[in-house]
Amino acid sequence: MLVATLRFSAAVALAAALAACAPQQSANVLAGNQAMTASTVQFGTVTASRNVQLQGGQGGQAAGAILGGLAGAALGQEVGAGTGQVIATGVGATAGAAAGLQAGKAAGTRQSIEWTVRLENGGSIAVVQGDPVFAIGQRVQVITGGGQTRLAPA
Repeated sequence: MLVATLRFSAAVALAAALAACAPQQSANVLAGNQAMTASTVQFGTVTASRNVQLQGGQGGQAAGAILGGLAGAALGQEVGAGTGQVIATGVGATAGAAAGLQAGKAAGTRQSIEWTVRLENGGSIAVVQGDPVFAIGQRVQVITGGGQTRLAPA
Protein backbone atom coordinates (compact mmCIF):
# COMPACT_ATOMS: atom_id res chain seq x y z
CA MET A 1 0.00 0.00 0.00
CA LEU A 2 2.91 2.36 0.72
CA VAL A 3 4.23 1.91 -2.82
CA ALA A 4 0.82 2.78 -4.28
CA THR A 5 0.59 5.88 -2.10
CA LEU A 6 4.04 7.00 -3.21
CA ARG A 7 3.19 6.42 -6.87
CA PHE A 8 -0.05 8.34 -6.52
CA SER A 9 1.72 11.22 -4.72
CA ALA A 10 4.34 11.40 -7.46
CA ALA A 11 1.61 11.51 -10.13
CA VAL A 12 -0.19 14.36 -8.33
CA ALA A 13 3.07 16.30 -7.92
CA LEU A 14 3.88 15.89 -11.63
CA ALA A 15 0.40 17.06 -12.63
CA ALA A 16 0.75 20.14 -10.43
CA ALA A 17 4.14 20.90 -11.96
CA LEU A 18 2.69 20.66 -15.48
CA ALA A 19 -0.16 23.01 -14.54
CA ALA A 20 2.36 25.54 -13.23
CA CYS A 21 3.97 25.63 -16.68
CA ALA A 22 0.89 27.26 -18.24
CA PRO A 23 1.77 30.45 -20.10
CA GLN A 24 0.95 33.81 -18.49
CA GLN A 25 -1.57 36.17 -20.15
CA SER A 26 -0.07 39.39 -18.82
CA ALA A 27 1.65 42.31 -20.51
CA ASN A 28 3.88 42.46 -17.43
CA VAL A 29 5.34 38.95 -17.89
CA LEU A 30 7.80 38.58 -20.76
CA ALA A 31 9.82 35.62 -22.00
CA GLY A 32 13.53 35.80 -21.29
CA ASN A 33 14.32 35.85 -25.02
CA GLN A 34 12.42 39.14 -25.37
CA ALA A 35 15.07 41.02 -23.39
CA MET A 36 17.20 43.37 -25.49
CA THR A 37 15.07 42.93 -28.61
CA ALA A 38 13.27 45.66 -30.56
CA SER A 39 9.50 45.78 -30.74
CA THR A 40 7.20 47.96 -32.83
CA VAL A 41 4.98 50.33 -30.86
CA GLN A 42 1.72 51.78 -32.17
CA PHE A 43 -0.95 53.68 -30.31
CA GLY A 44 -4.67 53.11 -30.23
CA THR A 45 -7.86 53.34 -28.22
CA VAL A 46 -9.71 50.44 -26.58
CA THR A 47 -13.13 50.18 -28.23
CA ALA A 48 -14.47 46.92 -26.79
CA SER A 49 -13.70 44.00 -24.51
CA ARG A 50 -15.16 40.58 -23.84
CA ASN A 51 -14.39 37.69 -21.54
CA VAL A 52 -12.94 34.64 -23.23
CA GLN A 53 -11.98 31.18 -22.05
CA LEU A 54 -8.52 29.89 -22.99
CA GLN A 55 -8.00 26.17 -23.31
CA GLY A 56 -4.58 24.59 -23.02
CA GLY A 57 -3.18 22.37 -25.71
CA GLN A 58 -3.69 18.64 -25.95
CA GLY A 59 -0.46 18.07 -23.99
CA GLY A 60 -2.08 18.77 -20.60
CA GLN A 61 -4.97 16.46 -21.38
CA ALA A 62 -2.66 13.67 -22.51
CA ALA A 63 -0.42 14.10 -19.47
CA GLY A 64 -3.46 14.01 -17.19
CA ALA A 65 -4.75 10.83 -18.80
CA ILE A 66 -1.36 9.11 -18.60
CA LEU A 67 -0.72 10.13 -15.01
CA GLY A 68 -4.27 9.22 -13.99
CA GLY A 69 -3.96 5.84 -15.69
CA LEU A 70 -0.67 5.11 -13.96
CA ALA A 71 -2.05 6.14 -10.57
CA GLY A 72 -5.20 4.07 -11.10
CA ALA A 73 -3.18 1.03 -12.17
CA ALA A 74 -0.93 1.40 -9.12
CA LEU A 75 -3.94 1.51 -6.82
CA GLY A 76 -5.51 -1.46 -8.64
CA GLN A 77 -2.34 -3.50 -8.03
CA GLU A 78 -3.03 -3.28 -4.31
CA VAL A 79 -6.42 -5.05 -4.62
CA GLY A 80 -6.75 -8.82 -4.38
CA ALA A 81 -4.51 -11.37 -6.07
CA GLY A 82 -4.38 -13.33 -9.31
CA THR A 83 -7.18 -12.65 -11.81
CA GLY A 84 -8.94 -10.25 -9.43
CA GLN A 85 -5.80 -8.17 -9.17
CA VAL A 86 -5.42 -8.07 -12.97
CA ILE A 87 -9.05 -6.94 -13.35
CA ALA A 88 -8.67 -4.35 -10.57
CA THR A 89 -5.51 -3.01 -12.23
CA GLY A 90 -7.28 -2.66 -15.58
CA VAL A 91 -10.33 -0.99 -14.04
CA GLY A 92 -8.10 1.30 -11.98
CA ALA A 93 -6.07 2.29 -15.02
CA THR A 94 -9.19 3.02 -17.08
CA ALA A 95 -10.92 5.01 -14.34
CA GLY A 96 -7.70 6.86 -13.52
CA ALA A 97 -7.12 7.76 -17.16
CA ALA A 98 -10.68 9.10 -17.50
CA ALA A 99 -10.37 11.16 -14.31
CA GLY A 100 -6.89 12.38 -15.32
CA LEU A 101 -8.17 13.46 -18.74
CA GLN A 102 -10.89 15.59 -17.13
CA ALA A 103 -8.41 17.05 -14.63
CA GLY A 104 -6.03 17.89 -17.49
CA LYS A 105 -8.83 19.70 -19.35
CA ALA A 106 -9.81 21.66 -16.25
CA ALA A 107 -6.22 22.58 -15.40
CA GLY A 108 -5.61 23.87 -18.92
CA THR A 109 -8.67 26.17 -18.98
CA ARG A 110 -8.55 29.74 -17.70
CA GLN A 111 -10.31 33.08 -18.15
CA SER A 112 -8.88 36.03 -20.06
CA ILE A 113 -10.05 39.16 -21.90
CA GLU A 114 -10.11 39.94 -25.60
CA TRP A 115 -9.47 43.67 -26.17
CA THR A 116 -10.47 45.37 -29.43
CA VAL A 117 -8.28 48.39 -30.22
CA ARG A 118 -8.79 51.03 -32.91
CA LEU A 119 -5.30 51.99 -34.12
CA GLU A 120 -4.34 55.55 -34.99
CA ASN A 121 -3.82 54.47 -38.62
CA GLY A 122 -7.53 53.54 -38.81
CA GLY A 123 -7.16 49.76 -38.52
CA SER A 124 -8.47 47.61 -35.70
CA ILE A 125 -6.93 44.66 -33.90
CA ALA A 126 -7.99 42.26 -31.17
CA VAL A 127 -5.54 41.12 -28.50
CA VAL A 128 -6.21 38.46 -25.84
CA GLN A 129 -4.54 39.46 -22.60
CA GLY A 130 -5.58 39.07 -18.97
CA ASP A 131 -3.95 42.10 -17.44
CA PRO A 132 -3.62 44.97 -17.05
CA VAL A 133 -7.32 45.79 -17.32
CA PHE A 134 -8.26 48.77 -19.50
CA ALA A 135 -11.31 51.02 -19.71
CA ILE A 136 -13.27 51.47 -22.92
CA GLY A 137 -11.91 54.66 -24.52
CA GLN A 138 -8.50 54.30 -22.83
CA ARG A 139 -5.43 55.09 -24.94
CA VAL A 140 -2.99 52.16 -25.09
CA GLN A 141 0.34 51.16 -26.56
CA VAL A 142 0.19 48.21 -28.93
CA ILE A 143 3.58 46.50 -28.66
CA THR A 144 4.43 43.90 -31.31
CA GLY A 145 7.62 41.83 -31.42
CA GLY A 146 8.81 38.26 -31.38
CA GLY A 147 5.54 37.00 -32.83
CA GLN A 148 3.50 38.40 -29.94
CA THR A 149 1.38 41.50 -29.43
CA ARG A 150 0.61 42.97 -26.02
CA LEU A 151 -1.13 46.07 -24.73
CA ALA A 152 0.19 48.54 -22.16
CA PRO A 153 -1.16 51.83 -20.85
CA ALA A 154 -0.10 54.81 -23.01
